[in-house]
Amino acid sequence: MTPEQSVHCYNKGCGKQFNPIENTSEECVYHSGAPVFHDAYKSWSCCEKKTTDFTEFLNIKGCCKGTHNPVKPADPVPTCNGSVEVPEVIRPPERMKRPSESEAMIPLPTTISASLQKLLNNMTVKDDQLESESKELVCQRKGCGKSKEGSEDDKCCYHAGSPIFHEGMKYWSCCNKKTTDFNQFLAQKGCTEGAHQWTDPSQKKEVQCRYDWHQTGDTVNFTVYAKKIVPEECSISCNPVKLQLEIFFGDNQVFSFDKVLAGIVDPEQSKATFFATKLEVSMRKAEFVAWPSSFVF
Repeated sequence: MTPEQSVHCYNKGCGKQFNPIENTSEECVYHSGAPVFHDAYKSWSCCEKKTTDFTEFLNIKGCCKGTHNPVKPADPVPTCNGSVEVPEVIRPPERMKRPSESEAMIPLPTTISASLQKLLNNMTVKDDQLESESKELVCQRKGCGKSKEGSEDDKCCYHAGSPIFHEGMKYWSCCNKKTTDFNQFLAQKGCTEGAHQWTDPSQKKEVQCRYDWHQTGDTVNFTVYAKKIVPEECSISCNPVKLQLEIFFGDNQVFSFDKVLAGIVDPEQSKATFFATKLEVSMRKAEFVAWPSSFVF
């Protein structure tokens, strides 16, 4: 078919060039309804598909099939006073100017769920019981086990190797002392001398947590999966383009997150909720557009 033979289709959502001779009933895919713009959502009256992004709206595939339409819509008809009614031109919304990453961080309001509050109450009882016991620093080297109090000047006797269990025998790879009794194995004196290795039980351990995110038309929800979170020690803040988290949970574990966001949020309308097994941060979008597939840049 030559360009002279092709005709433009005026059906909404199609706009293709076609050959009138080959114009079958299933050739054209188009929208039979009208465009609808409401509460930042864009859709066609003939479809159920909605989006907040104008480009995605233009790319929504037609929901009807039929023949191509070569008839151009009629020009506007003058009114009785001589003026011409010009149809409204729908343009994509202008995007906001991206704020600076250095803007002040705003602490987000937080809520503790009933499930986590019950868990924290049980943890408080156990902590009160532990406070009555002495919290001594114990050498972490294998085979030593001495406490720091009164033994700082002593040499540490430990096993530099690893435990081996073979055919009922128990021994250390660095020693030749073998036994079948587990208690005797644990009581074997170390064969290597060195300095004690003390560990502070209150020291925080940096760990990585699994996290995920999803979005709706007006919010972005970020979830961090962590058990036994301690809300009063946590820090959750954001500015329009950055999110910062410091989550304390479990046995002196801490997870840190400091990333630049892919979109823009409104910190004043954002919040965080602590649950027994996770933290959810709900951030209000500053502009109701779809974020890309990545939560952060």
